[in-house]
Amino acid sequence: MESESIDPLKRIKQLTSPLGIYQHTKYDRIDPVHGFALEDQARALLVAHTFNNQELCGIYLDFIAKAKRKDGLLHQFYYEKKGGHEDNSSSEKTISAQEAYAMTLWALYKTGNYKKEDFAPIVKSISENALTWNSPRAMSEALIGLTVEEKASPLEKTLFEKLVDLFEKNATKDWPWFENILTYANAIFPWAMWEVFLKRKDKKAFEIAQRTTDFLLETSKVNNIPAPIGCNGWYPKGGEKALYDQQPIDPAYMVCCLEKAYKATKDPKYLKEAAMWWSWFFGNNLKKACMVTEDFACYDGLTSYGVNLNRGAESNICFLFAYISAIKLDIVEEKVSQSNPETL
Repeated sequence: MESESIDPLKRIKQLTSPLGIYQHTKYDRIDPVHGFALEDQARALLVAHTFNNQELCGIYLDFIAKAKRKDGLLHQFYYEKKGGHEDNSSSEKTISAQEAYAMTLWALYKTGNYKKEDFAPIVKSISENALTWNSPRAMSEALIGLTVEEKASPLEKTLFEKLVDLFEKNATKDWPWFENILTYANAIFPWAMWEVFLKRKDKKAFEIAQRTTDFLLETSKVNNIPAPIGCNGWYPKGGEKALYDQQPIDPAYMVCCLEKAYKATKDPKYLKEAAMWWSWFFGNNLKKACMVTEDFACYDGLTSYGVNLNRGAESNICFLFAYISAIKLDIVEEKVSQSNPETL
């Protein structure tokens, strides 16, 4: 049934000011000290566009436009109290910058803004920068956006080939994966491969998508309960798998990946798995804890001692990613119509 009682955007509206969507909260209250992150604006833009909320879209697009640096790339962060933009320069943060740029590219392509006057120069600068990326997550995020075009661009082909090379270099029979460790947002890899297959009908993309999806499903459960890889140690190849902290981005991306897997294969096992991973948010997890409040806000994580009660931007936007995919799969009881369902 379709419900008029649910406003899926309620939480991100609460987190959004005229400047953008805040990164973090203390419990349910905005914590402005941490400011605004470019990556969150891009993710939120995808969700706002899906539900055709033009006011929110305008705020997030304005943030992206104003984040432009003199070199054509974008500042990663904006701090209201400091009155300015900032970036990070360590190698770890360089990876995070690549992922923020990739998320922006994805959002601008999927929302149809990539050719518009205000954003075409940004897309050009990010696309040139993307040729130097070494973050496979950034490559995957960008691929999802780039598949919007009717013909594969040189950048799409390059990033796809880089991911294929990474897979072939690192994959073994018992570890069919792109890296020698499972960390965060793992499902973005097979999700991107499914997108390439669905748009380009590439057999290599299908093969890798299927193998990595099945591997991730096999390794991310405990007693048949969804158990995303924990951030306190991750899961190195041949090592011990961390169970906590589990972050909502992981089950959310898994639902999205499985929606594409089912679309590509019509294999009912992927539909069943999607429903199982969607249920992680509602208590089908190792702590049997509901991760969603009565007003449809998502908590920030599942820890060894219980629920992290903060309710920040990433968790809530990613939860809505999963909700959108769950609606497409018809595995939710209460649905809200989407004006642009193919945004994700």
